[in-house]
Amino acid sequence: MSIMTIRTSDTEVQVEQTVYTFAKKDEADAFQRCVADRSIDTCNREHPPLSLRPATPEMRPDDPNRDSTISPTVGGTPL
Repeated sequence: MSIMTIRTSDTEVQVEQTVYTFAKKDEADAFQRCVADRSIDTCNREHPPLSLRPATPEMRPDDPNRDSTISPTVGGTPL
């Protein structure tokens, strides 16, 4: 069983929709190696993270579901 991980920083590993934060790079490395061969629950017990948070999907400017942005007028008089 292999689960895809994304290394978001030296101390953060994203697994599916959760980001796991560790105190040191070595701890994040060990967790990432563990998840490659074992269950997430087992790796959480063997390599406990400092914190967990949901991964936020990357926002694209052309995404119709994103919040709208209103920019101020630059120079000139508003109409």
